[in-house]
Amino acid sequence: MILRQMTYKEKFVQMNKEAAATFIAVALIAAFWWVSGFALEKIDFTILYMPGWFVVGCAGSLVLSVCAVVFLVKKVYKNFSLTDDDTAGPT
Repeated sequence: MILRQMTYKEKFVQMNKEAAATFIAVALIAAFWWVSGFALEKIDFTILYMPGWFVVGCAGSLVLSVCAVVFLVKKVYKNFSLTDDDTAGPT
């Protein structure tokens, strides 16, 4: 695979963009878990003998996490080398 050459500054801008997008994804997943837990707390239903709010919160968070990872990998993350010379090995 041919990697686009990026300047040192462009690499750090991209890393900051990836970190910010990852933080937003984690914040959304945590918010979903909290909201689903408190929103469904008053509704009394069970799934496999577990409280419904717990199952919906955990299963929904799992699905949301997988969707977030797929989105981040396809749309946000870029493949680039951190070294200036691609042939340089670990030091």
